Amino acid sequence: MADDKHVVSRVLVPLDGTDEAQRALLPALRVAQTLDCPIELVTVYDPVNGRWARDLDDIAELLPYDQVEVAVVGAGWPGEVIADMAGENPGTLICMSAQHRDEVDRLVLGSVSAHLLRTSRAPTLVVGPGYELSRLPRRYERLVVCLDGSDRAETALAVATTWARLFATEVELVHVAFPRETPGNLEALGAGLSRAADALADDGVQASATLLTGDNPAASIAELLQSRPATLAITATHGSTGLTRLLLGSVTTELLTRSPTPVLVAPVT
Repeated sequence: MADDKHVVSRVLVPLDGTDEAQRALLPALRVAQTLDCPIELVTVYDPVNGRWARDLDDIAELLPYDQVEVAVVGAGWPGEVIADMAGENPGTLICMSAQHRDEVDRLVLGSVSAHLLRTSRAPTLVVGPGYELSRLPRRYERLVVCLDGSDRAETALAVATTWARLFATEVELVHVAFPRETPGNLEALGAGLSRAADALADDGVQASATLLTGDNPAASIAELLQSRPATLAITATHGSTGLTRLLLGSVTTELLTRSPTPVLVAPVT
């Protein structure tokens, strides 16, 4: 049995009328189709800024799926509206696009995306600027779990275990060590990663371990993801904080920028 705490029974996709926001649609659709659960497209009416999806019904009709719902919310700030909708419905997965980069090519989350990642207790599948639509699979077959040795690993592993069962996928545990690590430390890191994979295997999940070395962990993981078709990446937040960059960690923030695949960000609870 999958852990009910991490089971997904509904996929929620925020849209604001921009092409960038719609980049999350097809990854969200793949998840909903695999899990045979509803996908809800939501937009918040914003006549002041003109940022809402006026063609929500047309978008829904174009999706090749019979469990598509739409919601046009008449008032409110989108970040709070979407967080409340997810909070009122346990089992919700938010799937959203995050496309903005700064002058040094780092991801800069918009206010809505940042608010959801800071405050929502729902997992969020982020489609970043490095996402390649050409890599969209018929179904996802592998979960790459990014582990950094922190206490967030427990959350990431729990989510991966549930999702592996729901999606019937294999799990690959990945850690990036710095090249300056001693051979003894590298051996210990590899052994710890293998033990974690063995524990998943004992729990009925097909799992493997990959220890990478590199000065830039996010770049190393993104390069690995390039060689892994039909993959979702999984990481976890640091826990609630007012600064989104501290919440996610610099490695996760850069991974969201670089990753060619969607990245599931699981909140530490």
